[in-house]
Amino acid sequence: MKAIYIISFLFLLFSCKQAPDQNIQQQVAIANGVERFKDAEMIEFTFNVQRDTAAASSRHWQWFPKTNDAVFITDSGTTRFSRTDTSTAELKKLNARFTNDEYWLLFPLHLGWDQGMQVLDSGMKAAPISSKSLRKLVVQYNNTDGFTPGNMYDLYLDEKNRIQEWAFHKTAEAEAGLITTWEDYKEFNGLHIAQEHKSKDGKFRLWFTNIMVK
Repeated sequence: MKAIYIISFLFLLFSCKQAPDQNIQQQVAIANGVERFKDAEMIEFTFNVQRDTAAASSRHWQWFPKTNDAVFITDSGTTRFSRTDTSTAELKKLNARFTNDEYWLLFPLHLGWDQGMQVLDSGMKAAPISSKSLRKLVVQYNNTDGFTPGNMYDLYLDEKNRIQEWAFHKTAEAEAGLITTWEDYKEFNGLHIAQEHKSKDGKFRLWFTNIMVK
């Protein structure tokens, strides 16, 4: 009887040690607030980006997750549209822009939502910008599903499972097309959002303002 207890304890101990590595993408999503997302009635944010010496461009959005409607806000007015309606060229453009901007805002949560991805835990590696030793995950979407089919992302995580840097590979190209930081994290009603992204050479900056989660 004592031997059975010991075997059971060892099995439970082994299972507990192995569980965290069985679904790392879920751990990342949870660490960034995916379990609180169900409470969100509205998410508002302004997406800002600047490349090289060009003037910065901005897009102001409201998103209503429960109905999956979005509102594009400009100085001249607002346009409300369904995230599933791509029946016209204008709606396709709005949905593509919103999808891009929302992925930058909430990409860690998509690790818990999206299907059709492969995730490889590469262990501790030197991050490309800071050279810090961080946990590297390689996330690749397949050729039919996801935000950008076939694209690949190298994620560099801290001990809290939050992205500190990432490298984007378009359609899994060997050389990354864009490498940026993930910084200035702030909590918005349970969602942990990186408000600032910068390249090492300073030629690319992407940041969020007017973030509100209700």
